[in-house]
Amino acid sequence: MLTEEKEDYLKAILTHDGDHSFVSNKTLSQYLNIKPPSVSEMVNRLEKSGYVETKPYKGVKLSETGLTYTLDIIKRHRLLELFLIKILQYNWEEVHQEAEVLEHRVSHLFVDRLDKLLDYPITCPHGGVIPRENQYKELYTTNLLSFETGDIVTIKRVRDRTDLLIYLSSKAILIDEQIEIINRDDTNKVIIVKKGDQVTVLSYDNAAHIYAEK
Repeated sequence: MLTEEKEDYLKAILTHDGDHSFVSNKTLSQYLNIKPPSVSEMVNRLEKSGYVETKPYKGVKLSETGLTYTLDIIKRHRLLELFLIKILQYNWEEVHQEAEVLEHRVSHLFVDRLDKLLDYPITCPHGGVIPRENQYKELYTTNLLSFETGDIVTIKRVRDRTDLLIYLSSKAILIDEQIEIINRDDTNKVIIVKKGDQVTVLSYDNAAHIYAEK
């Protein structure tokens, strides 16, 4: 098993479509908040271990081995999130940070038993798909910015951003809840949504990480 730091790099690469395209070191540096020289050094280590491929002036991409390993990390993380909610009664905004810690500590046997206990779920509590046999493409990819004023949509997935999850929870906007798009303000870059009698304002940045379907 790789170190936590190396696993975090692999996840960051996949997050930026590093399964099929190259990700620049600058992008990783900004995303992970790590200085560029340190990123370059870690990328070189991962390449020597066979987890990534690099190309000059292009960046880094996951190798087949790296992709398989990264999907295993994500599977562990999302099963742990589901376990924490279903069995230990965590709230959906609490589980991400807890799973971040646990995902580096559990064995393959534990994950297999957890998967069986949860009856082989399709998605995590935030609507993200649980990878199986290298099938990992998200089921829900249309974010709120894709809809028009007046549309009534059902929330299907939210990115694991703790502040956003806490905010949505406070507004009772959860997975499988319906909301109406009331207005889009391009000047101030906010989208206004309504659930029941409650109106909620979302920044475009947050709306881009909330996925729904009509």
